[in-house]
Amino acid sequence: MDRETWAHHAMAAAGGFFGVYALLIRGGVFGSSETANLIYLVVAGLDGTWGSALVRLGSTACYIAGISLAVLCRRYGRGPQLRLLAIAVDLAACLLLARIPAEADPILALYPMFFATAVQWVAYSRAAGYNCATIFSTNNLRQFTEGVTEYLCAREAEQLRKLKFYGGTLACFHLGAAWGWWCTGQWGIPGIYGCLPLLVLPLPAVMVSARA
Repeated sequence: MDRETWAHHAMAAAGGFFGVYALLIRGGVFGSSETANLIYLVVAGLDGTWGSALVRLGSTACYIAGISLAVLCRRYGRGPQLRLLAIAVDLAACLLLARIPAEADPILALYPMFFATAVQWVAYSRAAGYNCATIFSTNNLRQFTEGVTEYLCAREAEQLRKLKFYGGTLACFHLGAAWGWWCTGQWGIPGIYGCLPLLVLPLPAVMVSARA
């Protein structure tokens, strides 16, 4: 496995941890994606619940800010530097999330995650020639299923390579989620510290790339 793929799969494990942490600790809110949040933002606006709308608008602003920061780093820096930045931002988010009390609004409590996962999405959106997110699974499941189906039909080497890559990403994501489930079950809110070792895993590969 090359360095790029190793780092990508390791960050997918961290993405799975973030996802399960948000769902289990913060009332079923998924802090790695904006789809549901934007729908609820529209609903809150139509209902006239402006407080909820503003909180959700703030989470959207965090997500946009994270994407913008990552794009600027990519434009004016180098790929390895952006990937190191994403790891640093994820580490900072873990430290902040551990200190937010249980009674906080679940959306407000996940602001650090919205920002951090947005940076991670841009930094780790491509590896081994494939477009592949490390913070959610829907498209990865589609790509894996396509690869399996195509390989069974034609036995092409490229489809085998594709299904292995996306299958590895899915496996790592859900292994990270399983680890996150155990950590949150043991320690609750401070269980986010269990993500820190996962964020160390890609560092050697990314640092070697940064020096190259």
